Amino acid sequence: PLRLRVIPPDVRPKHFCGSPGAWPDAWRMICNASRGSALVGPLACRRLVARWRGPPPRCFFATSAALNQSGRDPRDAVVKIFNTRQRPGWTVPWQDQPVESSTGSGAVIRARFGQAGSEVPMVLTAAHVIADSRFLQIQRSTDRFSGEKFQARILAVCHEADLALLSVQNPAALAEIAPLEVAPAAKLPHVFDKVRVVGYPVGGDACSITEGVVSRVEVQEYSHSLRAGLALTVDAAINSGNSGGPLVDAATANIVGVAFQKLVARGVELQGHAVPAPLIQRFLGEAAATCSSAAAETSSPPLHLRLPSLGCDYQSLEPPALRRSLGLGDRAGILISRLHHGGSGSGPPPSMRRGDVLLEFNGYPLDELGFCDLLGRRMHFAAARDLCLVGASVPIKVWREGAEIALEHTLNPARYLVPRGQFDVRPRYFICGGLVFQPLSHEYLQGWSANDRPPHLQNLFLGGHLTPGRTEAVMLSQVLADEANAGYDSGWVGAPIVQAVNGVEIRDLSHLVEVVEAARGGGEAEAGQRQGKEGYLVFDVQMSSGPFRLVLPLEGLEEADARICALYGVPRACRSQHFAPGDDCDGAAEASETIP
Repeated sequence: PLRLRVIPPDVRPKHFCGSPGAWPDAWRMICNASRGSALVGPLACRRLVARWRGPPPRCFFATSAALNQSGRDPRDAVVKIFNTRQRPGWTVPWQDQPVESSTGSGAVIRARFGQAGSEVPMVLTAAHVIADSRFLQIQRSTDRFSGEKFQARILAVCHEADLALLSVQNPAALAEIAPLEVAPAAKLPHVFDKVRVVGYPVGGDACSITEGVVSRVEVQEYSHSLRAGLALTVDAAINSGNSGGPLVDAATANIVGVAFQKLVARGVELQGHAVPAPLIQRFLGEAAATCSSAAAETSSPPLHLRLPSLGCDYQSLEPPALRRSLGLGDRAGILISRLHHGGSGSGPPPSMRRGDVLLEFNGYPLDELGFCDLLGRRMHFAAARDLCLVGASVPIKVWREGAEIALEHTLNPARYLVPRGQFDVRPRYFICGGLVFQPLSHEYLQGWSANDRPPHLQNLFLGGHLTPGRTEAVMLSQVLADEANAGYDSGWVGAPIVQAVNGVEIRDLSHLVEVVEAARGGGEAEAGQRQGKEGYLVFDVQMSSGPFRLVLPLEGLEEADARICALYGVPRACRSQHFAPGDDCDGAAEASETIP
């Protein structure tokens, strides 16, 4: 039989923490078993408690003050993530930035892949912890296990929700860990609920716990994706390195959130944010349904998941005069102010129209601010939207021309004139005669501080709109000086936006490549593409100060490209891998955007 003796409780410390060497002598236990005696600490005592059969002896209560009410210490199932990453160079798109290393946290959970797949231990973390990764490793808690690191890989990632799921190549790495449970999808913590943030923040190597309460449950902007989504606000400290670690219920040790950011500003303290359990369960469910069990065991590319968009801009109907002008009576909702173009003309026409008032979304009636009753509380309907899958058809009610109309609305992923939240992708670019063209993106704008960005580019980022005639803002990002482009200055020339090439209005970068290649190769061209003088490429651009024109001679352009590639270290194809080189390019040919 197993027998335990412990120093009397009146001389034990109030809490236990730190490494075994730091435990006071009064907190050492003597385990008398059939194989002899040994000194053990609180962790071993908890394991003995788990093995005990029958009423617990008095000495077992010695560690109860330091355990969760569930009897589970969540630190056992929280790992440290080491990410070796290399971000692309958005200002010099054919070059990568220097290799960097960063750390984060993750929780061991059980996840299922494929319809017939069994649940296996995996690591849940934040997407920004593993973004642009080249090599991933995890390390178990060093005060409970060895300090050995194990290679990991990304199975699924959703950058918009800032969530990722990892597998470990060595199955034995997670075999000794009891996974944490994720709270149900239909449950959100309440304000004042006590929670704990578990992870590996800077300042030490051991797993750390901070405690606090839930302060808010509302829609917040996610800094990683610049997208609004449901989030928990807690006053427990979240520091660099905590990202991706679990936010656990203090009573049950269940995961109620994944730490992903904190608000940093003058006069702001203890405002950390976590992705809530409903979004986590949605992410895990979609990953399980989309990715096969075989993909989870092989080196298949990561599964990139998206969140849905309503496909429009809208405004609140708070002003009473605005509501009266629409004839709503006692109805409430939000005004659809602009529809988003989907980027291709092949899709079905949108169900909503500009000027509609959205009264109800997926069975949830909206008020004049767009709030609804969801999961037992009032919150913005964007939280209900994000619980739906991309491509889902949801019922809506709109007020149109004095009548209520019931419609089915398809939720597609968001598209922007100026992309944002681009990770694990390479920038697209095209070089012709030393003129470097690339799409304007938020990542490119991050080369400046928010107050120093060129106004014409910042205006496109904030208010630019997709139209059938323009789905990207193609800019001339720099000029690589050569005799072919002499007279147009060199380097950064103000990043003008391309309007037309040889009289053809440019839709996106693929279209620009198509027009230029047709002019250079003498193949079939669009109507008007041969406008202007024969033997020249004419680029009409919009500077911040007004329109401007650049002209390149077609004669000698091939030789100029070869000189420029050799001089500036540009790939010989003069374009990114998204476009097939040379005459094989048909403008729209694209390769995978995912970084290998």
